[in-house]
Amino acid sequence: MNSSNKFPLTYSDDLMRALNNAAIITETDLQGVITYANDKFCEISGYSQQELLGSTHSIVNSDTHSTEFFHEMWQTIRSHTVWFGEICNRKKTGKLYWLQAIILPITDKDGTIYKYVAIRFDITKRKKEEEAAQNRATLYRAVLEVTDGFCRVDYSGNFLEMSDGYCTLSGYSREELLGMNILQMGGVVPLNLVQFSLMLEGQGKTFEIEQNRKDNSVHNVEVTVSYSSLKDGSLFVFVHDITERKNLEKHNKLLLLQVAHMQKIDSIGRLTAGISHDFNNLLAGVLGYTELSQFISEELPANDLTIDLQRNLNQIKKAANRAAALIAQMMTYCRQEKNDFQRSTPERKVTHPLIREIVAMVRVGLTEKFHIELELDETLDIFIDASDLHQVLTNLLVNARDAMRAKGGVIQVKLALVELESAVCNACLENIQGEFIELSVSDSGTGIEEGTITKIFDPFFTTKSVGEGTGLGLSMVCGIVHRSHGHIFVESNPSEATTTFRLLFPVSSNVKN
Repeated sequence: MNSSNKFPLTYSDDLMRALNNAAIITETDLQGVITYANDKFCEISGYSQQELLGSTHSIVNSDTHSTEFFHEMWQTIRSHTVWFGEICNRKKTGKLYWLQAIILPITDKDGTIYKYVAIRFDITKRKKEEEAAQNRATLYRAVLEVTDGFCRVDYSGNFLEMSDGYCTLSGYSREELLGMNILQMGGVVPLNLVQFSLMLEGQGKTFEIEQNRKDNSVHNVEVTVSYSSLKDGSLFVFVHDITERKNLEKHNKLLLLQVAHMQKIDSIGRLTAGISHDFNNLLAGVLGYTELSQFISEELPANDLTIDLQRNLNQIKKAANRAAALIAQMMTYCRQEKNDFQRSTPERKVTHPLIREIVAMVRVGLTEKFHIELELDETLDIFIDASDLHQVLTNLLVNARDAMRAKGGVIQVKLALVELESAVCNACLENIQGEFIELSVSDSGTGIEEGTITKIFDPFFTTKSVGEGTGLGLSMVCGIVHRSHGHIFVESNPSEATTTFRLLFPVSSNVKN
């Protein structure tokens, strides 16, 4: 066994041979002139021994590093300190390569530096991999920038990480989200377990859902899912905010419904106007000849035949007058009534006494099982003609009574000031917002199905039995309310047997449409 502290000569030779094969080794004098270069340096740089010896390392300078970089390196080794670092050099062909370098100052027995030895290893492959990883990270960041939100979740839906955009979109902080599950992000149409299962199975990778923000406001998002390349098998979830697009689609759909509604009403109006006009002419003849016959009958001798004739003529006249009143309603709906064109803008009336007067009149015809409650803000007055308000409120009160005919109940009439953020009129489908005076009539009758609400303002539509209604009452209400620059909302829940007609009139002429 060799107890010497020195390596055996054979081992030193083997070590130097291995080091020469694996690393670039050079020696320089104090000015940096190369005095020794091994074959590995020649192999990698492309320069021969003759070209390298006597030159400095500037021969392979790639201009990648600054002057300060080399100044710091020389300052380090001249202070008897080993320098470690990465250097980018240029081959004779012009191609760049990277080295991990160790530069050692070599001293004599007096501690004076007399040369420098550099040992360097080729790390070009590693640097390319790092550059590729950096490029992927840059691409990743670019994708996140064009995506409204991004998150990574595990197979249970628990959040693992998320982008700033997702935090902004959801309203939650990163710390809050890391303790939550993506299935907790509720909404009217949230991400459900079935969709999440499809995501895990690699099916149905894109969904349109609704999610609640932290403040409970709702936003529409399109969710795209892909598997991550990470070892934990997590899922990448990309979220795109489509709230504006969905709102635009709803708006366009509403416009189409408005156009279709206007076309339908216009067609029905034209037909009704034509029939009403012709029927009115016929009624004029019937009434005229009836009155003439009544005049003649009064000149005949009084007997049983004459009495029967006069009674019959009176019945004919009453029926003709009722028909004329019905025609008047039809003409009102069609806005063909002459007075409608001549009527000026409705003047402000003291509304609450008029409402009490109308309710008192209707109350006379109610039995004990009906009760009308009033809740009126007496500071509010509606811009509406008194006779129009009489027709509208009477019609709604009678309809409420009919809805509760079987068991009776309470009819509530309210007059109040309300603020609407956004709502769609059930009659004209116009989207309105702002401050309004609301006159509402509520009953606890049978309720109205949702599909029926869209039809109740159409002329001649009725849910009553044959002979109990003309189907013109609510269409007349609709015409009067809109003529007074108002709108109508119907809220009904058949399961709870409640219905409320809300008539909204502008506080002033400034109505936000």
